[in-house]
Amino acid sequence: MNMQKKTKQLLEELLPAMEFHRDPALALPMARYMKNLFPYLGIKQPLRKTLSARFMKEAKDLDNAEIIALADALWNKPEREFQYIAMELLYAARKKWDNKSLPFFCSLVNRKPWWDTVDFIASKLIGTYYAGKHKPPKMIAWSATNDLWQNRTAILFQLNYKKATDSGLLFAIINRVKHKKDFFIQKAIGWSLRQYHRTDPAAVELFVEQAAINGLAKREALKHA
Repeated sequence: MNMQKKTKQLLEELLPAMEFHRDPALALPMARYMKNLFPYLGIKQPLRKTLSARFMKEAKDLDNAEIIALADALWNKPEREFQYIAMELLYAARKKWDNKSLPFFCSLVNRKPWWDTVDFIASKLIGTYYAGKHKPPKMIAWSATNDLWQNRTAILFQLNYKKATDSGLLFAIINRVKHKKDFFIQKAIGWSLRQYHRTDPAAVELFVEQAAINGLAKREALKHA
């Protein structure tokens, strides 16, 4: 079976299974929690992972171009659960990533953006892609745009780096965006600093003082101080 037929077969198996388990009673509160920005099938995470397990196992063995095509097809579906499966597939297939992966990840930040997808893409996809590499020009550039979700991605991509965090880069990015009062920016600043505080509390506490981080961002950053 060639790759194109395989991807079609995988989608033809997954989509009806998901549709069969549509639950309008659950879909309404799930959509409401996300400000009614996206429709939901009403499938909670445990069942979603069960329903997508075979799809995930077989899809991650495809080549990267086909994996990206599958993820793109899922992203184009209206219901939010399909975007979650797309992200999970991309992360599960991280050993297949190549030079087409990062541009695709970045494109997803700008498609149907909200915190639930952006945070996964930032920390799990873009963050993992850049781990151990030199300073990422894309994230530096994104910290200087007027796009909320690009800013949040730049703040959070090092979220799971721990000792490997480039603190100079983290602090520089935060300094670029700290004046923005948007909740999602301030929350991301606090979250990223709180995570790094576990590794280097003295550096974070000094930065918070010197950079005049305050309000929500400061409370989040020093939550465990």
